[in-house]
Amino acid sequence: MRGLALALALFLMADQAAAAAVDPAAVRASGDWRLSEVGGKIACTLTLTRQVSLAGFELKAPLACRRAFPPLRSVAGWMLDDKGGIVLSDANAQPIVTFPAQARGPYEARAPDGRTWRLEPVKSERAGAEGEETPIITAPGGI
Repeated sequence: MRGLALALALFLMADQAAAAAVDPAAVRASGDWRLSEVGGKIACTLTLTRQVSLAGFELKAPLACRRAFPPLRSVAGWMLDDKGGIVLSDANAQPIVTFPAQARGPYEARAPDGRTWRLEPVKSERAGAEGEETPIITAPGGI
C-alpha cells in the first residue's frame, strides 16, 4: 500500500513537471477571464490557473458564477485544443464548451444550454493604465 502511494506521488510530481514545460500559449492563456452571455447582463470572472489537474489545468469559478451559468457546475478544468481554442471540460476531461481560437476580439461559443457565451481576458491594471490590450491567443504559428 505504501508503494502504491509513493508511485502515485511520483506520478503526480512528474505530471506537474511536464506542465512546467507546457506550451507557451497555455501559459499566456492562464489568468482572469470575463465570462458573459452575448446579449445578457450577467458577467463573472473565471480564473484559468496553471495548476495541473486530471482535466488539464484547474479552473476557478465563484459559486455565483456557477449559478448564473449552470453548465459551469460540471466544469472542472480547462485546456487548449490543437488550434489554440480554450476548452472547458469536466473532471473526466470531456469537453463541455469549446471557445474556438480567434485572431482578434473575444472568444464566443455556444454553451450546452443553447446560450452564446463570450470569454475575454481581463485587462491587467498595468495594461489598462498604459492603454495596452491583453493578447488574444491564436492558433499555433499565428494567423
